[in-house]
Order: sequence, then C-alpha cells, then structure tokens
Amino acid sequence: MIRRYSLAIGGSCCCPAPRLISTEAFVSSVEKVQHQLGTSERKQDLILHGRQLFENESLDDIHSAWTPVVAGKICHAATQLRISPTKGQPFGAVVGLSLTPEAVGVMDAPSLARIAHSCLILRSPHLYEVLFTYIRRLITLAATLDTVSCAVLINAYGRAQVHHEEFYKVICDRAAVVMKDPRTFVAHTANVAHALSRVRYFHRDLFLTLRDQAERQASQGPPLVAVTILDGFAEIGFVDDALFTALEQRLLGELAELPAPLMASLVSCLAKAGRAPSPLFTACGERIVAIGNTFDSNSIAKTCDAFYRANVPAEEVLGTLAERACKVVADFRPDEINQTLSSLASFDLFDGELFPLLASRFVSIVKQGGYVSPVDAAGILTSFAVVQERSDELVHVCTQLLSVHRDALDGITLLQTLWACVTLNVRNEAQQNLLQCLSSGAVVLPDEASAEKESKVVLERLLFVKKAYGLQ
Repeated sequence: MIRRYSLAIGGSCCCPAPRLISTEAFVSSVEKVQHQLGTSERKQDLILHGRQLFENESLDDIHSAWTPVVAGKICHAATQLRISPTKGQPFGAVVGLSLTPEAVGVMDAPSLARIAHSCLILRSPHLYEVLFTYIRRLITLAATLDTVSCAVLINAYGRAQVHHEEFYKVICDRAAVVMKDPRTFVAHTANVAHALSRVRYFHRDLFLTLRDQAERQASQGPPLVAVTILDGFAEIGFVDDALFTALEQRLLGELAELPAPLMASLVSCLAKAGRAPSPLFTACGERIVAIGNTFDSNSIAKTCDAFYRANVPAEEVLGTLAERACKVVADFRPDEINQTLSSLASFDLFDGELFPLLASRFVSIVKQGGYVSPVDAAGILTSFAVVQERSDELVHVCTQLLSVHRDALDGITLLQTLWACVTLNVRNEAQQNLLQCLSSGAVVLPDEASAEKESKVVLERLLFVKKAYGLQ
C-alpha cells in the first residue's frame, strides 16, 4: 500500500517535458498567431493556442539567438496573449537575458518599450528589476525615442510609481516634442497623463502638448480614455477649462455606457478639479441613482468621497449608495469603510442599518488580523462621533488599535481621535494612553493656524479638545 501510494504521488507530479524549439521557429509561430488574431473570428481558440506555445515550448538556443528585436517580439506577443509570466520558459528567458550588462549595452528603445510594457501588463516579478536596470540607459537613449516608445515607457514607469527626477525630466522633454505628432494615439495621451499623475510629476511643456492633443482628439476613443485624461489632469492640478468642457460635453452623451467603477472615477476627478457645479456632475448623480445596484464597495466609497469633496449633499445619491452598501458590506476594506462613513457623516446623514453593519465589518477585519491604518481607525471612530452614535465594541477596537500605534500617529489623527473620545464620552485605558502620548510630547497637536488651513472643522475640534482636556 505504501509503495502504491508513493507511486501515485510521483505520477501526479509528473509534467510533460517542454518541447525544445529554436528561437526563430518560436517567433515565427507566435507571429503567425498574432496575424491570425487580426483576421480570424476564433480569437479565443487562437489565444489559448498562443498561451500553450509559451507554456509548452522551450527555446534551446536563446542564449545565442537573443537580440533586442527578438526579445521585443516575444514580449509583445506575450502581452497580446496575456500569458502567465511565471509559466513556461520563453518569456522568462528573454526577460532574464535582457537584464545582463551585455544586453543593456545594446538595447534599443522600441524593444525596451515592449519589454517594459509586457512586464507591467503581465505583472511580471521582473518588472522593477527591468525598470531600474534601464534608467541610465534610457536617459542616454532619450534623444532617439519616438512617440510610441515615449508613451509606453512613461506609462510603465509612472504606473509602477518609480520616482526618478532626472529620468522624468529627460524623457518628458523628449515626449513634449514627439507627442505633438498628430498621429499620436489618444490612448497614449491618456496613459501618459495618468502615469505622470501617479508619480506627481508635472512637466508643463508636456502637459501643454497633451492638452492640445486631448482637446483635438476629444471625440476619439472609448469613454474610458476621456475619463482617464480628465483624471490625470485633475490629479496633477492642471485644470484647463477648454479641455474639461470639451470632454465633459462629450461624456454627457455617453453616461449610459459607463459602468459603476468608471462612473466613480468620473465624479471623483470632477470633484478634484472643482467641476462639481457642471451639468455633467449633476447628470452623473442621476445616473448613479439609476444604476446604484451595480456598484461595488470601492465604487461606493469613491463616489461618496467625491460628493463629500465637492460638498454636494445629494441625499438621493448617497441614500442609494448606502442602500447598496448594506448588500455588499462583506466586501468593504477598512479604507473604504472610512471613506463611506466619513462622507455620510460629514453631511449628518446617519443610516441606521449601514453604520452598524460597517462597524461590525471593521471589527471583524481587526479581529482576523487584517491590516488597518490608524488613519482609517480614527476616521471611522470620528464618523460615529459626528452622528452621535456609540458602538462599544467599535470604540474598544479603535481606541485599542490607536493606542498600540500611538507613537506613529500624526497630530491630526490624534486630534480626531481625542475629539471622538470626548464626544462619545470614552474613558478607558487606551484613551488615557493617547493622552499620555500627547502630554509626553511624543505627538504634537497642530497649531491653530495649521488646523484652520486643514479645514474649519479641524480648527473647531482643536479648540474643543484643548478646552475639554485643559490644554494650553
């Protein structure tokens, strides 16, 4: 019996050996699949076949056959087929060889753009190694970059949130010139704006180029592209009235095509850009009410936060989202709970079903050992204080968590927590520890000028806490 069992285990672990193939033959095979994808109606079958090529074949001569062009072709095919970056030998082999000093020295920009893009899209474990390895090489190659290479590389580095001042300066200088080409794809315009907003890098000349292209191409591309452009410009703080007006007018006629996540992104970027008074923002509210039952937890939180930031107390919209949130409460993350409750509480909107449900969800996450930011814990506790609702279990969990992490709290977070404790009449050991943290000077409350700069509400809470605790 033991022998049979071990044989069964051994048999179950056996995998078919990969078929050895020359690099040239492999490239020819995947290029044939790519060509057929453009003409055949059997796309799914072709994609599966292409993925099997990557998973079941091994390049027996890749060490001698590797060139930048070959690596670029294989990575481009891998991206198009959406392969798994950890299955099979070809993709991993060409990326690995692309990281050698010899490869770096001969790499060209178009091939590198394909390699970096594939690592980004496929979530390759080699992504950051590729990006950091090639920073110096790209700075050297910057003057040779074409429109597509600029767009693809900025997108890869920005979306991966790689920060490097010299790199972005050189690449954006080049992009500001080559992306003036009228043949620039609108998707590239959107991706570059979005990527640079992710790393908070504002290159004025490039954003002026992107603005001109986006305004010229306002009617092109799917709604996702238009929203991505608006979001990138809003996030970076470059709100051009002509551009926003053009894209808003276009999107007014396409709201029925926007799924919940995209709708949430749209209202969020309009709020960030200070465009809440626009007809589009109003129309979005009406559409949200109509499709509220399709929103997921992230879309709910993001939308609630947008209406809070825009200071638009649209009770029907927020009520619709609160009702939906009750049905998907098990999906909420701590940050989403904080965003949702803080937004509702800011308008003095208390939902007797939702608040307890989200409190229970938060407590459950903490008890299960899930990560919770002290900022979210303080925000959730403060939300209950704003609406004058006390949940003893929530109070205990939040104050305990904040007490444990008290040395890492900033002044605003500690202020909000102490204000909530006073408002909810909380006096426990954790609250005393937080006070001691304040009296010892480990954390300093903001001064009145800083608090007022944050918001009038924060200033009012600072004065209230000082009076309640007898602080000078």
